[in-house]
Amino acid sequence: MFEYFNLARYIIERMIETKNRISGCILGGAIGDALGSPIEFESISSIRQRYGPEGLSGYVEFPDGQGKFTDDTQMLIFTAEGALRAYHRGTLKGISGAEITIIHHSYLRWLHTQNVKVERENIENGVYDIENGWIINLPLLHRRRAPGNTCLAALKSGRMGTPEDHINNSKGCGGIMRIAPIPLLFRDFDTEYVYEKACAAAAITHGHPSGYISAGCLCLILRFILQEMDLEKAVHSACEYIRRTPGHEETLLAVEAGIKTAKSSNFTPENLERLGGGWTGDEALAISIACSMHFASDFKKGILASVNHSGDSDSTGSITGNILGLLLGKDAIPGEWIANLEGAAILEEIADDLFVQVKGNDYNPDDDWWQKYPGY
Repeated sequence: MFEYFNLARYIIERMIETKNRISGCILGGAIGDALGSPIEFESISSIRQRYGPEGLSGYVEFPDGQGKFTDDTQMLIFTAEGALRAYHRGTLKGISGAEITIIHHSYLRWLHTQNVKVERENIENGVYDIENGWIINLPLLHRRRAPGNTCLAALKSGRMGTPEDHINNSKGCGGIMRIAPIPLLFRDFDTEYVYEKACAAAAITHGHPSGYISAGCLCLILRFILQEMDLEKAVHSACEYIRRTPGHEETLLAVEAGIKTAKSSNFTPENLERLGGGWTGDEALAISIACSMHFASDFKKGILASVNHSGDSDSTGSITGNILGLLLGKDAIPGEWIANLEGAAILEEIADDLFVQVKGNDYNPDDDWWQKYPGY
């Protein structure tokens, strides 16, 4: 009886920890996004001139001190919605295979929030629905917060790119910055499944291997963290995994450079910028890995390092926030950053739903969950 009690307690503790980490991942990404948004495109010299020698240290975009996330987090939210709908469909019907189509349609709903019309005649599969579910009805998401041109153009076409049938040759970071919900939701699936779905979801809009393999690599890192690997081992394990994918070379070299930078005794924005500006998927991943590994026990320092550089500060902040938030958990995030983040309650709810995964089954469907995440 005593052993059974200890086992039950261990299981409960692990569940609580997993829930805390998933919340940390989603909130952390949005916080990094909101912190980096106002200094995207600025040089490090300009940032220092405006905010001091250490650079930006908190939310500065709005006079009330509130942090507001951009298209990076908007699209992450729609990734979560699409993945949850697909998971729900699989539970009700006992089949899989439509995950990427359903995620694509969630991205089309995001496009609708940006007041861009999709060319419906090019949508080949699935049910294109812009009315049902709870995400599409959130006014907060119907804001245009610097959406990426590649995502807009690819989605407007109505076509769905794949790793085999590229929609373009873009390797921008728009594929990787939205992908974190996949390993969080499908955490009970095998590694190959998670990697393939992550690459495929990124390839919907980004056809260059460095645009979607970087997304797959990030998802592997997050998956391995959930499996209790330390961060360095998770990164190295992900590197070994992606070697089998054609076109992996650029992403692998970038990640290896990120690891080297993380271990440097002279970790500065100038050295970080040698990894690039973070505009491409491989560069954004490298910068985020460098900051996460160098500050693996300090969420605040890691996030601030990831945004205070000359480049795509909101995307590198978002990815670093995903990594460190999952590694350290929600409790490691400064409370004032959560309290002053617009939409934090929405993000918490999404994180909770990713933890729950699904409610109901094929014998006893949950009507509320269907209204929230219709299985199509």
